[in-house]
Amino acid sequence: MPYLQSKIKQKLRSFYDAPLYQGYLADLQLVLGLTRLPVGVKLFFSREEYAASPEAEFSGKMTYCMMVKQATGSNWGYKTRLEHHSCDGGTTALGLEPSTTRIESGREYFSYNLFENPAIARRLRQSVNSLHFFQPETYGVAIKPLADFMAAPDVILVICQAYQAMRLLQGEVWYSGKKPALDMGAMQGICSEVTVTPYLSGEINLSVLCPSTRTLCQWQDDELAVGIPTEKFPAIVEGVFATLKATESKKHQREIADRFMAAKRELPLVLEIGKD
Repeated sequence: MPYLQSKIKQKLRSFYDAPLYQGYLADLQLVLGLTRLPVGVKLFFSREEYAASPEAEFSGKMTYCMMVKQATGSNWGYKTRLEHHSCDGGTTALGLEPSTTRIESGREYFSYNLFENPAIARRLRQSVNSLHFFQPETYGVAIKPLADFMAAPDVILVICQAYQAMRLLQGEVWYSGKKPALDMGAMQGICSEVTVTPYLSGEINLSVLCPSTRTLCQWQDDELAVGIPTEKFPAIVEGVFATLKATESKKHQREIADRFMAAKRELPLVLEIGKD
């Protein structure tokens, strides 16, 4: 490889500034009052990069969405392979294994009693973003709190309430000026809608979750999920702060200021409560 290309490639590899992202993360948690930890997800496409990743390998078996839930509430963080996953919706969405005729024909979806007939189930299935359609096959996946990533994850997942999701979308449109083309159908909410969709599109996506993950993970009724491509995270956080004074009520502004004070962290902008 020519010298210049080698230097450029090395620079691109190191674009992720972990302390910077951790700072943005800490500010976002305080300004939105998040009660769950944002989670990072990293896909591996070779045995070598999987082995080189620092996480311990998971030793049990669990659904992908439950792994995400575990990472939202503690220091839970592992790298995983196909044998560690117990849901074929998650494994096909993440590209850990091929799909089957039963799934792609719609018969599997129809068996859930969520669609009037198999043809409708098949149409919905075909609209679900899934990495099994593409090469290469995914070798493994790392799931852990975003704060624990020293190298860039591919996608950041935020489990939050509707108001907090609204603020994240406002943060996105602050810079872009474009309505996000949200893709959701209450099917495969965590694995497809907020992991694979933003991974493939490069755009923020929102999910109202799905019956399976709500049953398995026992998410709160008022919780939903937002998936963010990692490279867009800093700009979205900046947008959340830039729109703070225009959108937050006086009550919310006081609560935000109190949270920053309790954390002994400087608020990135001065709130003149009562003047806006």
